Amino acid sequence: MGERLKATAKKVWPLLLNGLTSWPYWGFMLFVLSIVYKLEWLDHQFNVGAMNDWKWKVNYGAAILAAFWTLLLGRRARWITLVVLDLVLSALLFSDLIYFRYFKDFISIPVLFQAGQVGELTDSIWGAITLKDFILFADLPIGLAGIGWIVWRRSRDKKQRAKAYVPSIKRRLLLRLIPGTIAFTLGWSLIYYPVETQKDGWARGLFAGAWWNVPIYNVTGLLGFHGYDVYRYAKENWFSDKLSKQEEQQASEWFDARRKLQQQMESELMFGEYKGKNVLVVQMEAFQQFVIGQSIGGEEITPNLNKLIGQSLYFPNFYHQTGQGHTSDADFSTSCSMHPLPTGSVFIRFSNNEFDCAPSILKTQGYDTTVHHAYDGSFWNRNNMYNDMEYDQFYNLKNYKFDDPLGWSISDKSFFRQTVDQLKTRDSSPFYAMAITLSSHHPFDLPLSTQELNVAPFTGTIFGDYIQATHYVDSAVGDLIEDLKAAGLYDNTILVFYGDHDNYIYDTSVYDKFYGRPLTEMEKDAILRKVPYIIHLPNDEHAGVIDKAVGQIDTLPTIMHLLGIPATDNDYLMGISALSEAPKSVVFRNGGFTDGMHYFVPSSDGVAEHGACYSLPSGEAEPDVAACKMGADAAKNDLLVSDRVVEHDLIAKFRKAKE
Repeated sequence: MGERLKATAKKVWPLLLNGLTSWPYWGFMLFVLSIVYKLEWLDHQFNVGAMNDWKWKVNYGAAILAAFWTLLLGRRARWITLVVLDLVLSALLFSDLIYFRYFKDFISIPVLFQAGQVGELTDSIWGAITLKDFILFADLPIGLAGIGWIVWRRSRDKKQRAKAYVPSIKRRLLLRLIPGTIAFTLGWSLIYYPVETQKDGWARGLFAGAWWNVPIYNVTGLLGFHGYDVYRYAKENWFSDKLSKQEEQQASEWFDARRKLQQQMESELMFGEYKGKNVLVVQMEAFQQFVIGQSIGGEEITPNLNKLIGQSLYFPNFYHQTGQGHTSDADFSTSCSMHPLPTGSVFIRFSNNEFDCAPSILKTQGYDTTVHHAYDGSFWNRNNMYNDMEYDQFYNLKNYKFDDPLGWSISDKSFFRQTVDQLKTRDSSPFYAMAITLSSHHPFDLPLSTQELNVAPFTGTIFGDYIQATHYVDSAVGDLIEDLKAAGLYDNTILVFYGDHDNYIYDTSVYDKFYGRPLTEMEKDAILRKVPYIIHLPNDEHAGVIDKAVGQIDTLPTIMHLLGIPATDNDYLMGISALSEAPKSVVFRNGGFTDGMHYFVPSSDGVAEHGACYSLPSGEAEPDVAACKMGADAAKNDLLVSDRVVEHDLIAKFRKAKE
């Protein structure tokens, strides 16, 4: 009996081995396994939610759906197509990884419309790449070898195939259609059922109010996220459903309630005290609050700002509220008192929509309005957006002498000096001007001639470079103040300084080292959100510290407060004056918030109960997240209202309805 089995095995094994090696679907299977491995590896790099059973299934389903159609092709065409598809997806995943390291978000369709700006970020992008990242392309040599093997085998077996049995066209179609259909059904099922199960559980309502991409990723996986993003973009832009009358009415009622809080400033201290004064708002690139008042190597990092703070209103609990649009988001939130979008930039996606912004509001009060930025006017679609915001003039790179090159443009010292000259030549009073700096832009590699600090123990690190860059900008601020004094403008101008967004340095260990102690989880989150906010009033009046939690959307109402401009029924602003006693939370684009009493950090799954709630000012974690639940729900509603207004141009509709 044993001899018979051995004899049979000797005959069957070669046939089985030959059949397996000639089985036409090995390439498809290897492709799926390779893509899933890459998605799992990337999940560890993102570190925003552990791989779980649901995500494994969805990733397998997405990989299968990405390639099921190749089963309809012939063997050679299939293998070549799979290699090309693998290259395309690997490049996409690689781009996602680098983008996430820089922006802590995923590439979306609106972001691709900003792709023309990638060239400007080359240095920063290269700085985010590591050698291990190329593991995403490690399977390509195998695929290319497979193509070579197929071509060689085709040539070797050409004569044999000529004599071999050739199945009919109908049979060949069936042999391709059946496995293709099975693969599609399997892939679809592996995505649909896990996603629907989660939507009925912790992800309930997540896709209805897409206020943060990370929770969506934790439901759909990375390829699934891109598929959903394409669907979302097509729905919003090509097959957009109009908001219901009830949804529009809810947004209108939200603004009615907010306007009552805004109008409280009209009976409060300093309302209209600086009516007719000039206003100069300075947006400082990537300038964060943690460097204020700090020293390194025995020297102050920001001596000029420190001095200015002693002569000004200072808000140590001021937060940026930006999303994917970063600098443009800060500009939009500050100037137009609205939240940015969860994906892309309002400046690029909805520049033609109607908003109430500082230049248009102040023009009604007789102000000359200008914006100054020594860079290409098309970057972030500024030319169009500033025109629609009703600035009288946009001074961009073509309006500046390139007399002191530094980083992305001219130095901030040259920029400030020339900006003051531009304001003088307009000879218009009063004026409202926005100035946007650049010298502290990532990757912060200033020339040695401008590096004045001893930043040890951070010498040679990006954190050390950042400290040098902020010190340089501080020096430029000192020059600006002297230039304004020399021009006779300083004592007649409300001067506002604020940081636009974080510095993209997310290795929290450097902050522990900087402060000389381990930071709490709340402190780590807040450090990346806090930016300086300084308001210097003529003659150093009302100098002092205000601990109230405020954000960028509160800037325009604050300026209106000082100038005595009331919030009318025709104004649609989301912020409240930082000088008002009216209560309001500062809402972050990811759904987090702080109201000065609590600080809420949402979890990556988007469930409020899974987030972290901290008590202020102690920073201690609350034993029950319920203390932040109401605030978290209100924050999500604020973001939902803002998104509806921006995406559906509701301000224009509201005004038309009042005519």
